[in-house]
Amino acid sequence: MPCQVDRCGEINEELDTLGQWKAGTNQPISLGAHNRRHPKTGDLYALQYSVETPLVHIHRIDAVGQLQDTISVELPMPTMIHDFVLTERHIILVAGPAVFDIEAARAGKPILQWRPDLGMRIAAIPLDGGAPIWVEGEPFFVYHFANGFERNGQIIIDLVHHDRFSFKAAGPTLQRMTLDLAQRKFTLAKLSDLVTEFPRINHQHEALPTRYVYMPTLTASLTLPAPPPAVFNTVVKVDTETGKSTQIDLGNHIVGEPAFVPMPAFVPMPGGGREDDGYLAAFVYDPVRNSSSFVLLNARRLEDGPVAVVELPQRVPQGLHGNWMARN
Repeated sequence: MPCQVDRCGEINEELDTLGQWKAGTNQPISLGAHNRRHPKTGDLYALQYSVETPLVHIHRIDAVGQLQDTISVELPMPTMIHDFVLTERHIILVAGPAVFDIEAARAGKPILQWRPDLGMRIAAIPLDGGAPIWVEGEPFFVYHFANGFERNGQIIIDLVHHDRFSFKAAGPTLQRMTLDLAQRKFTLAKLSDLVTEFPRINHQHEALPTRYVYMPTLTASLTLPAPPPAVFNTVVKVDTETGKSTQIDLGNHIVGEPAFVPMPAFVPMPGGGREDDGYLAAFVYDPVRNSSSFVLLNARRLEDGPVAVVELPQRVPQGLHGNWMARN
């Protein structure tokens, strides 16, 4: 189900295009780039924003793919919200002030403008239908979240923090937001000093408490001259409880986002039942060969190196998002 903000296409298991996805309605449904699945109900929550209006819509689609309802939230200006957070009881919208400005575009400026004077606005939307709870603070920007969950009356969110919306801003890092709805405030704490993007978890634990975050970073062993932004060559596992991290440096190879493959999707690993029982699957590009490989890493022991490498006949572009889904 590949999606953009204005349309969503439906494909089958053979990757044939079936057409625009309507989710059981009479019209194609519009979705953003990311969606989240509730761990208990199986409902899929998906976000839709607009470049023209300040309304953000969150669709709830049931486990059989039928649209059940839509929640609408109004922001001060049309805002770019690439990703969002789902917990057991809330949807969290983190609206950094990256806004769509039609007048700026007409004047020859970028349509997306960074407006720090608007501050940060965070909405916690109860899944039981209650009114949004708003929290405000100093502005920053987020493309991607690792996970969010509720603990001891607070909401914990692991995210990649950007100082501002700019491809030239200082390197983004993995940070933990603690959101206190009773006090209407949030705090941030750095989980790693490494520059990163595209964080992932064991998706079976989405919206539930998680300990491990898997993410790519960049080291000096990538000798490709003048690599573009968001290019990485190392996969890191961060233990958010201890602060410890382990990694596998892939040298002069570019690695994409690591997707978690839970056990026993392939072969059982001894002592099952842990959050990190599984593999990380990633596409790795070799700039010398100008082709890619499909690589599997043991999520428990990244430092051991790849457990399987499948050479591919051509390059797979970086930035590909995806989940591993077991066939029923």
